[in-house]
Amino acid sequence: MNREFSTLLQQLRLSANLTNEQLAHLADVPESLLSGLQNGNRRVGEYQARKIGLALELEGEALEQFIYRAINTCTEKVLNASKDYPAELLNLLAVQLRQSGILAEAISDFTIKGNDQEQNIVLRLASGAKASLKTQLVCA
Repeated sequence: MNREFSTLLQQLRLSANLTNEQLAHLADVPESLLSGLQNGNRRVGEYQARKIGLALELEGEALEQFIYRAINTCTEKVLNASKDYPAELLNLLAVQLRQSGILAEAISDFTIKGNDQEQNIVLRLASGAKASLKTQLVCA
């Protein structure tokens, strides 16, 4: 289970000075879900993650990163808005990483910076090494 998300959720809840009961009410999700997520015993999909993030008053990039981290605990790790794209396109990054010898379990953290047309992704690996990817979208 993703302990990083469990810790993040608990930190955000405490920073907002909310109890599990209060956050559950604001997000309209079961309190048992929040407790399970914070203990690392439950999984959450995009819909409920978004509700929780909004209840925590996250916006913009912070909200999106919260959702990405949350759905990384889910068995369906693709955003609903992405599901209509070809699988080959969605899996391109995973294939590139694997071909470079970087397996999922070797990635300890990552950051994404950029804008709608260009992104820089920095991966921190368990070995202490870093890897970076750059994407650029050019519409002609």
